[in-house]
Amino acid sequence: MALVGPTVATASAASPHRPTELAELLQPIRALSSPLVRSTSVRYLAQFTPLTGEPAMLPIVERRTVAEREWLRVMLPGRPNNRTGWIPANMTTSHPLVWRIRIDLSNRVLVAFKAGDLIKRFKVVIGARITPTPLGNFFVVEKVRLGTKWSPRGWALALSAFSNALRHFEGGQGQVAIHARGSLAGALGSASSHGCIRVTDRDAGWLNTHVPRGTFVEIVR
Repeated sequence: MALVGPTVATASAASPHRPTELAELLQPIRALSSPLVRSTSVRYLAQFTPLTGEPAMLPIVERRTVAEREWLRVMLPGRPNNRTGWIPANMTTSHPLVWRIRIDLSNRVLVAFKAGDLIKRFKVVIGARITPTPLGNFFVVEKVRLGTKWSPRGWALALSAFSNALRHFEGGQGQVAIHARGSLAGALGSASSHGCIRVTDRDAGWLNTHVPRGTFVEIVR
C-alpha cells in the first residue's frame, strides 16, 4: 500500500486508554510534550488530512486544566508509532467517538464495534513475517480511493500507523492502511502483506461507508 504519510517527528511516548472523543482541529497547531505553553513542540499538526483535505480528527486520550486553560492529550499520526501530544482545547471542536476497530493478528480477524456493540467481523490478510503489521493503538486518518492497477476503485482506510520494517514503499513512507485486496495475491487469513491489513473489496467498501475518520483502531496479537 503506497500512501504519502505525514512528516516524521518526535513526540511523547504513551499507551493511550480507549478514547471516547475526537478533537477536530480548527487551525494548524503544534502538539506539545506537556500541557504547558512553554513546553517542547513535538509535532506539527496540519488542519487538514494530506490526501483528501478533510478536517483532521484526533482521538482524545485525556483532558487536563492547567492555569485555567483546558488541554487535550491526543493521539498523533506518523512515526514513531503509539505517540501522543498536548494541544489547547480551544483550538478544536469535540465530537463523540462511536466506532472502534479491533484487529487480532493471531486470529487474522478485524472486528468493527459501534457504541460497544459488535457490528461486523472480517477475515483479513496481515503483514508477512519480515514485514509485520505494527502492534498498538492507532486511528483512521482518512479514507481514500486506491487508484492502483490492482485495485483502481477499491477503498483504503489510511491509519496513523507506519511500518517498522519498511521506511518507504511504492513511493510512500510506509503508512499502514486497511484496504481492498483487488487482484493482489494472498488468501484471507494469510500473513502475506507488506504490513497493511487487506480485506475483500466489498468489505473495504463497507468500512468506507460506515467507519468515520478518527475511528480508534487497536492492533493486537
